Amino acid sequence: MTDIAEQDAALTDAEIQAALKQALELLNRKEMVAAEAALDRILCERSEEPDALQLMGVLRRLQGRHADAEAFYRRAIVANPNLPQVHHNLGNLLRAVGRNEEAAAVLREAIRLKPNYAEAYLTLGLALQAAGDFPAAEKAFRDGLRLQPNWLMLKQCLGGVLNEQKRAEEAEAVLRPAIALSTRDPRQTAALMHNLGVSLKLQRRYREALECFDGAQKRAPDMPAADYNRGNVLQQLGLLEEAVDSYRAAIARNPLDLLAHHDLNQLLYRLERNDEFLRSYDEAAFLYPEIGLLPMYKATFLFQQGEYEAAREHYERAAALLSDHVTPHDGLALIFARTGDFEAAIREHEITVRMEPENAHAWVNFSETLIRAGDAKKGLAAAERAMTIAPEDQHALAMWGLALRTLDDAREEWLNDYERFVQVFELNPPAGYADMESFNRDLNAYLDRLHRDRRECIDQTLRGGTQTLDDIFGTGHDIVERLREKVDEAVAAYIQRMKEDAEHPLLRRRHPAFRYAASWSSRLRDCGFHTNHVHPKGWISSAYYIAVPEAAEDAHQKQGWIKFGEPAFDAGFAEPVRRAIQPVPGKLVLFPSYMWHGTVPFRSPNARTTIAFDVVPK
Repeated sequence: MTDIAEQDAALTDAEIQAALKQALELLNRKEMVAAEAALDRILCERSEEPDALQLMGVLRRLQGRHADAEAFYRRAIVANPNLPQVHHNLGNLLRAVGRNEEAAAVLREAIRLKPNYAEAYLTLGLALQAAGDFPAAEKAFRDGLRLQPNWLMLKQCLGGVLNEQKRAEEAEAVLRPAIALSTRDPRQTAALMHNLGVSLKLQRRYREALECFDGAQKRAPDMPAADYNRGNVLQQLGLLEEAVDSYRAAIARNPLDLLAHHDLNQLLYRLERNDEFLRSYDEAAFLYPEIGLLPMYKATFLFQQGEYEAAREHYERAAALLSDHVTPHDGLALIFARTGDFEAAIREHEITVRMEPENAHAWVNFSETLIRAGDAKKGLAAAERAMTIAPEDQHALAMWGLALRTLDDAREEWLNDYERFVQVFELNPPAGYADMESFNRDLNAYLDRLHRDRRECIDQTLRGGTQTLDDIFGTGHDIVERLREKVDEAVAAYIQRMKEDAEHPLLRRRHPAFRYAASWSSRLRDCGFHTNHVHPKGWISSAYYIAVPEAAEDAHQKQGWIKFGEPAFDAGFAEPVRRAIQPVPGKLVLFPSYMWHGTVPFRSPNARTTIAFDVVPK
């Protein structure tokens, strides 16, 4: 009879290595049960065998048991901290679950242990890119390419991160030669072509971009990102119905593609396809009822549409599914405030700022609710908290000014000074034109091709009209660039007139060098207007008048006039409008981005067309 002690004899080093080799082969063949049995045998004998712990981590990750995989990787590192591949595996896992900053630290340790570890540079770059640190990600990809100059995956990723930094021409220079080298793997070629399509889209070479996305899909038909970007390009080409189909295809391939859902529903709203609007969220939620982002994003659309009861139901569902997310509570607070339940609104705001005390946006919204509720003193304190967190947040400054005005605090006049800070410029005719009348006529006709929608975007302040997509300055519109030269002169003069004041929110940012953070054209039709609003990410905002309806000539009714000082809600002021300016073709109005402004509705068969922009210091 065999002795039990002989049956359980300790494994020799050679047997351990043989068992590890066998386990690895089983893992490669995806024979999970047999691989786990082999690893269990090793770990029963040597519980801290680092290679066995690492392979068990690989096994657990393949099984989708990420927490267990992380625990095994960390045990392997404790057992032997000098194994670069274990650090890489842990970093890759952390990146996959969205813990990108932790991943980057672990991956840098893998590179320290193995300086020529090209795979670790790739994974590090991906983690940094996901964390939004694009320059550091670019460096990691370039470091990897110095080790493996022809690794196409690194070239693909480098092109992608250059696109993220809007360096599209540099990305194209990386991607085109890589595509020429990519002949063996159709999916690799498709990924490179997709990223090249993004580069061309950024350069406004939309037809070429569309060819790239189509080529990528031919090689890899199941690539939802290509469908999504095709939709974006088709919108720019004015092929709006085809864009709808492309977004739908992206969602069919990946029902949780939230960008595709968002852009599809934005477009459906602008096309007035009301029966289809928001349906995609319901269809995806039927498949994935546990995903709280679906009702949350649908709720945001409903809120923007003014469907407060339906929005409340979806925010409540999202809050139950997303216990650590502030957005549903913030949305609920705004809904309760707009429907007059200030006690409930304040309770939800308190939840948001308790969850994220450094969230400036949450404090701004809390300030608005407090002012609506009649507690301007607390509203002032909430706005000041937001300003402490984000000193240049123009919405925070607007709420601060509104609270000051409600409290009859003299600082409000110091902040806004409507006569001093709202300035009107008469622009001279651009090159090639004898007068502004002929220039504006040509500009207005040119803008016809850019105003393709049937109505406004749902998340804009414009009501009863359309607004152009993307920036209008610096995007290849020759006649618009002629106007921009004259606008540059006016903005420079506005800045030059500013007095030095290190305390004033507008004047303290005074700098002769500036750039356009955003630019667009708006066209209002009969009964159209802009709701009262501010521009949260600007410094100096604007309105340049191209075409104006005859109704604006009436100085008594002020139809179509731009008005300043009136907030987005009734704050109880006897005379909420502090200044109004008549729109006249050729006139440019400049003002602080934090200043409340809107448009008086007008009645006319003729449209009111403008170009507007936000300026920030360089």
